[in-house]
Amino acid sequence: MMQGVNTAASGMIADEQWQQILANNLAQIDTTGYRSESAVLGSFPQVLLSRSGAQPAALQVVSMGTGLVATVPSLVEGPLQQTGQPLDVAIQGQGFFAVQAPKGVLYTRAGNFSLDAQGMLVTPQGYHVLSTAGTPIQAGAGAQINPNGTITYQGKTAGQIAVFSPTSGQIADVGGGFFQATGAVPRLANPQLAPGYLEGSNVSAPEVLGAMIQVLRHFEAGQTFLNQDTTTLDQFIQVAS
Repeated sequence: MMQGVNTAASGMIADEQWQQILANNLAQIDTTGYRSESAVLGSFPQVLLSRSGAQPAALQVVSMGTGLVATVPSLVEGPLQQTGQPLDVAIQGQGFFAVQAPKGVLYTRAGNFSLDAQGMLVTPQGYHVLSTAGTPIQAGAGAQINPNGTITYQGKTAGQIAVFSPTSGQIADVGGGFFQATGAVPRLANPQLAPGYLEGSNVSAPEVLGAMIQVLRHFEAGQTFLNQDTTTLDQFIQVAS
């Protein structure tokens, strides 16, 4: 009987966590380059392994008695939006830009770049965009990005923007459209970029809203099951006393 209560309760907790992820996806629908996230859920022992820092041996889909193990970003491309800005750029196909943040290298699909006061190619947060040489890129007035990622200005080549290809299981969302990777991330040899475009969020509002309704119904079913079990448990206690 107590096992049924625990199963229902853990399932409802997982539903609540999943609902929060879906709500965050919906809130980021207008964020440049945002990757929608999916919940990875596992059995109760797997959740304990994950929270202790150990790698879960096997993961499973949502079911009663599961809990949140991790979130996985979707690598599906978002729609391209033309801006006409010479330092805006979108990746066509898979891949991520690499930027140097204060706490290390981060990856992003958002290509809304600009030049800072020193002529360094930066993100809106001021992070340096990294080249194929692994160094920041310094350009000057009139700089523009070419389809192969090279940056030219005043007849000079400032460098080539690097594009990397991590797997969805290799990167973790750290907020603001940025991801942190584990292990070595391969660099694409011939990335295809779209200068003058930005990639929109890959969140589909109808899909998210549909998923939120399904999760709510799943939560309500767990609540009904929990109420039935607790009522039976109360009756058993009353008889036993």
